Amino acid sequence: MGTQDLEKLFFIKQQIEEFDEKNHYNFVVDTDTKEGKTRIVIDEFGTWKKVPSLTEEQADDYRKKGFRQFVPDLIDFKNKIIIEYQEESQGSQGVLRRRGKINKKGHDEFSDEDKDLFYHLAKFNQFKIWENTPLDEQNVELRKFLTSSSSKFAHVVVDK
Repeated sequence: MGTQDLEKLFFIKQQIEEFDEKNHYNFVVDTDTKEGKTRIVIDEFGTWKKVPSLTEEQADDYRKKGFRQFVPDLIDFKNKIIIEYQEESQGSQGVLRRRGKINKKGHDEFSDEDKDLFYHLAKFNQFKIWENTPLDEQNVELRKFLTSSSSKFAHVVVDK
């Protein structure tokens, strides 16, 4: 993960902290995928586990049991919320350009669909922030998502 990507993730976390006056959210950012702060494994039944440190042998054991490994960009374990920052190519629009950029980062449309499915199975609320969306619009969408994702957060005021 590059420095520029980390800056974006920490900025998103900072935006949340600015309007989360009662500290209901506790998002974690993984500064290095080897660190594993946000690593989770999920099986096809929706069973999930937080696994920050995982040896190759342990990872193999989880795979044999039907678990898939994921490293979300930001995660709030307590509230079961995941935020993914989605990068897009500038220029031509459409799925092919979007997939082309994702392929360069080691993902494709199928791995993203799998990730979406497994997050859903584990009952995590997921929000995707698209890079090419204007910043003020990203902030409004993020606040709306967080306030609507759970009734216990309904008291959070959404400013424009």
